[in-house]
Amino acid sequence: MKHLSLKTVLLLALASAKRVSDIHALSVHPSCTQFAPEQTRVLLKPNPDFTPKVVGSCTPIDIEAFPPQLVSSGEQQQDLLCPVRALHTYMDRSKGLCLNDQLFVSWAKPHKGKPVTKQRLSHWIVEAITLAYTSQNLQAPSGLRAHSTRGLATSWALFKDVSIQDICAAASWSSPLTFVRFYRLDVSAPSVARAVLGTLLSRDSTC
Repeated sequence: MKHLSLKTVLLLALASAKRVSDIHALSVHPSCTQFAPEQTRVLLKPNPDFTPKVVGSCTPIDIEAFPPQLVSSGEQQQDLLCPVRALHTYMDRSKGLCLNDQLFVSWAKPHKGKPVTKQRLSHWIVEAITLAYTSQNLQAPSGLRAHSTRGLATSWALFKDVSIQDICAAASWSSPLTFVRFYRLDVSAPSVARAVLGTLLSRDSTC
């Protein structure tokens, strides 16, 4: 359950480019988490009581699954990194643990089943990234933070020709200057993405 939890929260952070506080506010209530038929996409909304860091900035998270069908071993590996599939598996396995509607809960005693704090969720993301690097015999960058996923996710999206307008909308930035000044990274080297995601595939290939 530990590795599935780490995998799911990191994939959501990378796929959504949201703040940890936004991910922490996600709920398993049917009105907040809605899967499309055959898990082709998922729409995630925060708990209605959640107050975002920037008022009005917390937009729903809409993630499309990939790939829609498995036709080769390469696509099967890619499917294991699908955030929609990981989330559905996580929710199915954690539903017997949850003591309320918060999405991410602790797997360890004595807090098993209780909602994790924002600080703990940040630790999960950092641990997942660190495991990714060490599994590739690489040293994780110094000063690694959960917030680092926002720069990586949005920079990778730009590298893949996603428009700056769509990137800002997903990350809840009012101006492209925020991205350019504080978050834009050089992700042209393919090893960056593989280092971050590689271990999630090898450690949880049955999920």
